[in-house]
Amino acid sequence: MGSRFSFTDEALGNLKVYDVTPGEVWEALHVARRIIRHLGDDVMVVYSTTHRGRRLAVLLAEAEGTDNDWDILSARELGESESKRYDEALRGWRR
Repeated sequence: MGSRFSFTDEALGNLKVYDVTPGEVWEALHVARRIIRHLGDDVMVVYSTTHRGRRLAVLLAEAEGTDNDWDILSARELGESESKRYDEALRGWRR
């Protein structure tokens, strides 16, 4: 992606609510096999897996005034239906 990521204070609070660590978010954002879904011009969600296999959805918003700088807003574990869609998308991934 070539992007830079920053944790907002609000994000750190949200991570605690969902029992996700900043390290897990960092891993999820930097693995090669991740699914990126743009929710608008400046918001996206990244579906990914940590090194230990935990599946996460990470919500990001583009930082103001800077291209390819993203503020991490929140992260949570994927639900059952999201995990199934994630698996289907990865099966279509070229190796």
